[in-house]
Amino acid sequence: MESNSTCPPDDVVIVFQDYSNALLQWRTVAANVAFGIERALDRGEIERRVHDALALVGLEKNAEDYPWRLSGGMQQRVQIARALALRPAVMLMDEPFAALDAHDKSVHAGRTSPGSRPTGTSFVFITHDIEEAVYLGDRIAVLKGSPGDRSDIRDWPRRRRATSYRRANSPKFLEYRYAVHQAIGRGHA
Repeated sequence: MESNSTCPPDDVVIVFQDYSNALLQWRTVAANVAFGIERALDRGEIERRVHDALALVGLEKNAEDYPWRLSGGMQQRVQIARALALRPAVMLMDEPFAALDAHDKSVHAGRTSPGSRPTGTSFVFITHDIEEAVYLGDRIAVLKGSPGDRSDIRDWPRRRRATSYRRANSPKFLEYRYAVHQAIGRGHA
């Protein structure tokens, strides 16, 4: 394939914040997840990938449901599963857990945190949630202005990361959350 600067690389996938318009409402959950791979792979591999992706987001029991029957958080997880089925090298995610309730947010955030990624995919999250950024990130870039100049970048060594979203109240976690909050304040000044 010829390189084209207007197209993303083949191994990069984007999960948009607007999950309701991203899914095909007339296709089942499994068919939505298979959408990006159904012409490129054989039936057995498609079924494996769809099953694995739905299991990763906790929706394997909803494979035959239609998106319009699911909650907003479940629809967002279908969109994430569809992206995971592609097995991308990099997944760009815009507010991926915004539609999830607190419990589901902690469960699914934990599944995408470093060390618990069975897919080998690197994730780039766009979020306004400082705790989510500190919990999930190896590196946090604070953006300011429009179109979003980088005002600060913070590395978050794994040895200091909380092992559970619920245990994210360690002194180091709180210290780092405060540092990111301060960096955001400087970026808006």
